[in-house]
Amino acid sequence: MEGLSIIIPVFNKIEITLKCIGSIKKYNRACAYEIIIVDNGSTDGTRAVLSEDKAVTYIRNEENAGAAGGFNRGAGAAGYGILCFMHNDVFVFRDNWTAAICDFLAGTANTGVAGLYGAKTMRRDGSFRGRTIVHAEKDNPLIRRPYEKVAVVDGLLMAVRRPVFERIGGYCEDYSFHFYDKDISLRALRSGFDNYVLNIPFEHACAATRRDVKDDDGRRDEDKKRFLEKWSGRLPADVTAWHERIGYLVPFNFPKFL
Repeated sequence: MEGLSIIIPVFNKIEITLKCIGSIKKYNRACAYEIIIVDNGSTDGTRAVLSEDKAVTYIRNEENAGAAGGFNRGAGAAGYGILCFMHNDVFVFRDNWTAAICDFLAGTANTGVAGLYGAKTMRRDGSFRGRTIVHAEKDNPLIRRPYEKVAVVDGLLMAVRRPVFERIGGYCEDYSFHFYDKDISLRALRSGFDNYVLNIPFEHACAATRRDVKDDDGRRDEDKKRFLEKWSGRLPADVTAWHERIGYLVPFNFPKFL
């Protein structure tokens, strides 16, 4: 069984980080994996606690390198051939989910990025087309098959084989905290790979890790502008099948004919 390297960048919020690590251990007792924590200059107890934890690999950045920078640095320290980039406020609820991700990537040819939330269509303004969104949120999943092909995978959890990650150039560090996931998804598509959302239940604690980030709204606007300047000529991105497109156009309530 192939192993998986879970890379988690953090900034403060040691309590939720420990909860995330505990959840990973609870659901993956029979799996080969490692946890790499990239500390983006935390000022709480993160360093004191995790630097002494023998169950994780702890890497310290003295300044906040953002999500993309943290992911890239963690990838450089990864010991396995499958990389799983994860936020510390994401909790996955399936036994041996790391092995399930490994099995999918190993068994599905031409996979680019796989994750737990995404959309088949990205509009020209960089947003997801609502009816094409698919995810496996535990209490309200929008996916019924084992997996769905998508255009873009959300950054809450993204898994990729190392050769693919290296071929598409890793994460673009021009983005601070937003749109890095959309960027790498589109680069995977542009390189000829297919992106997927997997039917694995999860919960996301509503961006709890960004509440301490100064001017997060301003950073989002800057990242969006940067993204659209780079990708506007290739949007919209759409991988919906023809029968799905027909379904989106047909109203749900048909008139009755006598």
